[in-house]
Amino acid sequence: MSTIKRISEQALNHLKRTYTPSDFKPKFIYKNMWGRKRYMHPKVSSRKLADMRKNAEYLGTNAKDIGLPPKKEKKPPRTKPPKGAKHERNAPERKAKIQKALEEMQKTIENWRKDKLKEKEKSKPSLPF
Repeated sequence: MSTIKRISEQALNHLKRTYTPSDFKPKFIYKNMWGRKRYMHPKVSSRKLADMRKNAEYLGTNAKDIGLPPKKEKKPPRTKPPKGAKHERNAPERKAKIQKALEEMQKTIENWRKDKLKEKEKSKPSLPF
């Protein structure tokens, strides 16, 4: 069930007028005799532009025929992943390091046992009694 939208006379008058592209952009001009530079606000604000576009769509008129600028395309969202915690960032490297250590574990254990035997023999006295 659709509702009927009421559009004021003032809004209808805005739609009847034709606009130039410069009406929607701010202007940079020299304001006075001292040469002070100023920005002049656009004649039609962004809020009024949005209202005019909505009213034109509701009435079935083309916004380009009135002279309204085309809608700006939305920017795609950022693809940069969140930073995350340090342990989350370093997790793949840590898992790879652990996996590599597990693969070489037999060799590491053998070397450790040999070193222990050498230390034991080294600590024995050379005399038999």
